[in-house]
Amino acid sequence: CGKPGKVTLEGHLDYINDLVFSPKGQEIASVSDDHTCRVWDLEENLRAYFVLRSPGMSVGWHPEDAFKLMVAEKNGTIRFYDLVTHQAILSLTTDQTPLMSANWCLKNTFKIGAVAGNDWFIWDITRSSYPLDKRPVHADRARLFRWSRVNENLFATTGYPGKMISQLLVHHLGHPQPIIIGSAPLGSGLTWHRTLPLCAMGGDHKVYFWVTEI
Repeated sequence: CGKPGKVTLEGHLDYINDLVFSPKGQEIASVSDDHTCRVWDLEENLRAYFVLRSPGMSVGWHPEDAFKLMVAEKNGTIRFYDLVTHQAILSLTTDQTPLMSANWCLKNTFKIGAVAGNDWFIWDITRSSYPLDKRPVHADRARLFRWSRVNENLFATTGYPGKMISQLLVHHLGHPQPIIIGSAPLGSGLTWHRTLPLCAMGGDHKVYFWVTEI
């Protein structure tokens, strides 16, 4: 290992909404309100640069193919880029705005999920560029979407804080209604445990956990 130090990647001209390491940890992709997606290496070099049509909200690497990158834009478009050719190879649309979050399912990489407006959306990219399923989810607008890491039918969404309280819903594609309803003061952030059906959301000075047996 090298000595501890700080690397600063500079180039975005506005707020950065999301960033992610590549599967092997040698590159970082970021998306911003400046309508760009940028891919950097750890030597501070810009490796790829994509101009977007609206603010970039989410970015995700294919868990097995380091040359496939997903970029979700606020205008409701999700594009997949080939990092060898630097070309878009597939696009999905919600036909609804604002798209706030999108996530690649690690257990089934043909599945993509997102939230836009008050709804969640699910795609099977082998079948259609239009959503396979769509349902209303948060009355005060949806904020985040995250797939479970252990079950391809399980995912969670959060809403914007209403009266300083953020709602969390855990969904299963086999059930018409959320299987867990939770909340946290000033909730922010959402993640799943790597090997357990356990999700967490940050709150006011606390981290809140929910577990499902499904």
